[in-house]
Amino acid sequence: MVQIIKNPVPKSLVEYKNAGNTSYEDFPNKDDIRISLVQEQNELCAYCMGKITADSTKMKIEHFKCQTANPELQLEYSNMLGSCKGNEGFPKKMQTCDTHKGDFYLSLNPSNPADYSKMQIIYSDDGTIKSLNSQFDKELNEVLNLNTNLLKNNRKNIIESAQIALSLKKGTRTKAEIQKLIQKYKKQHKPFYGAAVYYLEKKLNRIK
Repeated sequence: MVQIIKNPVPKSLVEYKNAGNTSYEDFPNKDDIRISLVQEQNELCAYCMGKITADSTKMKIEHFKCQTANPELQLEYSNMLGSCKGNEGFPKKMQTCDTHKGDFYLSLNPSNPADYSKMQIIYSDDGTIKSLNSQFDKELNEVLNLNTNLLKNNRKNIIESAQIALSLKKGTRTKAEIQKLIQKYKKQHKPFYGAAVYYLEKKLNRIK
């Protein structure tokens, strides 16, 4: 999970709201929202960081604060995130992200800078995602279910790719070399890259 920088509100959504409409369900241009969300999230799910595309069959428009309890926010773009399908249709224990979350409460929003600073996300080498914030750590598992075997393996694989990249040169890597590798992962936006960045930043911080 990485911080999301929101785009401007899609023009079609602004016009729809300005016309006095209040129903998200009736908004006819949801593809405009999908395109914007996918762009600002670099084609990655807001929660698990798996690949998403601007296609209703391959992603979901997630209302961070659910529409059921917060109908006044249903057209607020700041309340929308792009989520993967999260194994929709499979048993609950296999579901992840928005599909698993449903209408349950999540305390911190990755597109809110103040919230993101409180997330304190860390990753174990086996791909487990955790938070130093005890409440959010509980939500990562109970609300989003982000430690399924598949997701852990995906994160473990990208951490291992960072380990391999470091091992290509003999001897200790310099700070500049590790920083360059960190920037490479951040620019490429590969699925689950947040785990690799965390691993490399941890290595960087150990260098005196």
